[in-house]
Amino acid sequence: MTKASLEKQNRDLRIKFDNLTIKSEIKEIALRDDIGALERSLSGKDKAIGMLQKEIASLTLLIEKLQIENKELKQELEKTRKEVQRLTSIISKNSSNSSKPPSTDGYHKIPNSREKSQRPSGGQKGHPGRRLQLPENLDDLVEMGLAEKRIVDHTDGSEEYTSRWTLDLEVKTIVTEHRFPKGEALPNGMENEVIYGDNIKAITVLLSTEGIIAQERLAAFLKELTGGVLSPSDATVENFLTLFARKLPNELEAIENNLLNNSVMGVDDTPLNCTEKPEYGQPGETPVLKTAEKTSFSVTLRNYSNERSTLYTVNPQKDKAGVDRDGILPRYTGTLSHDHESKFYNYGIAHATCGEHLSRDLQGLYELEKCPWANQMRSFVLGMNDHKKTDLKNGITACNPDVLSEYEKQYDALLVEGWLAHSKLNDHDLGYNELRAMLNRLQNYKDCYLLFMRDYSKPFTNNLSERDLRSSKTKQKVSGCFRSWKGVKNYAANSSFISTAKKRGLNLLDSITSVFKGIPVFSDCPVGM
Repeated sequence: MTKASLEKQNRDLRIKFDNLTIKSEIKEIALRDDIGALERSLSGKDKAIGMLQKEIASLTLLIEKLQIENKELKQELEKTRKEVQRLTSIISKNSSNSSKPPSTDGYHKIPNSREKSQRPSGGQKGHPGRRLQLPENLDDLVEMGLAEKRIVDHTDGSEEYTSRWTLDLEVKTIVTEHRFPKGEALPNGMENEVIYGDNIKAITVLLSTEGIIAQERLAAFLKELTGGVLSPSDATVENFLTLFARKLPNELEAIENNLLNNSVMGVDDTPLNCTEKPEYGQPGETPVLKTAEKTSFSVTLRNYSNERSTLYTVNPQKDKAGVDRDGILPRYTGTLSHDHESKFYNYGIAHATCGEHLSRDLQGLYELEKCPWANQMRSFVLGMNDHKKTDLKNGITACNPDVLSEYEKQYDALLVEGWLAHSKLNDHDLGYNELRAMLNRLQNYKDCYLLFMRDYSKPFTNNLSERDLRSSKTKQKVSGCFRSWKGVKNYAANSSFISTAKKRGLNLLDSITSVFKGIPVFSDCPVGM
């Protein structure tokens, strides 16, 4: 190969090399541009990733905060739910599921809590019919002047006839002239020229206290009844009530003696409204009478009862000091029947705590606090009472010792079940405190709640005392409140006499009239009767 061809070949190679170098540089520049673009793009993505990471961190914190708030809201909602249940259980309490008296039920419709019997409604088979009949002792009543017999002849002289009778009433005003030797001293109470007699006074006391007629309406009624001949004022009616109360100390003492000498005494109390009440200071000090302004005080009417006697007292407060002032229970050495009120446990030698009140409290615990155990205990208590009723109906006067022992074991077993149910509740759960209080009550006062089974002469309920207080609530509904402390004291004394006379089957009007005449009514009754 010639030198020229080699040179030519060398030049061509150099040209190719230069071209390749240029192409390589161009590609390198393009690659650098692409790398720059990628780096710029990657840099933007890093910023976006950083921003996203910050956003994710912020959202994570927000989620954690919301979770905490949600947990708190759930806890608050649960507290609210429990509080609503608690408040609902409170406002749903009435006389059928708690110890609240019927007077507090208001206008709410209260379901009938009586247990349904197996007998059909209405008159039972074999029940004797009743219709109006003549008094069997009509002739005796006529002879005593308590009735007048008249004949209206519709026969036109016929010797054969059929008799039909009407029973009616006439009101006559009796005006009696009393003549005394001139110049001699007049008997006590006859100083005025004209006075009201004992009968109108007795009728007034009876209609006001037993009939629960307000004094103003009673005065108007007597005026209307007598055709205006007798028209006592409101003040006169009040004077009759005061005079009757002043004549009762011996009768009230006889009632008190009967209560103290009876083996069982029921006791209960209820509030009344009065515009006056005494305020007691230190022992021995004379109480100061306080008068309410534009309102009234709440005072306490208390009754002491058995099957034959009722004694009412009134105190400014519902406390042990009032019980001591009454002076009845501090001297009593028998069994007290009451509604599980703590102050009464300080008196007597034994306590027949009311099973009906327990039954209503257990029903409330079951219905309002959602505690199934309470219904089991209630059924057990009522079952014991049904057993006692059956025994007494069959002439059995004491519970069989084996049966009684089994009842006591069941009582203890139910308490164990109750404490087990309580242990499963949290301290904020509905019914936690109420169930604990009930279990402590049944455990600490077991002897009191089982006394009616251990001794059949002791009552299951204190309903006798409750019934004796009902008339006072009706009196308050009619009159609104008592206008003076003397008035409510008179009411307590007069009601004691009338309630006792009713229990003993005495004629109320005759009994009240006897008191006005100074004739003893209860003083001659045997103490134990």
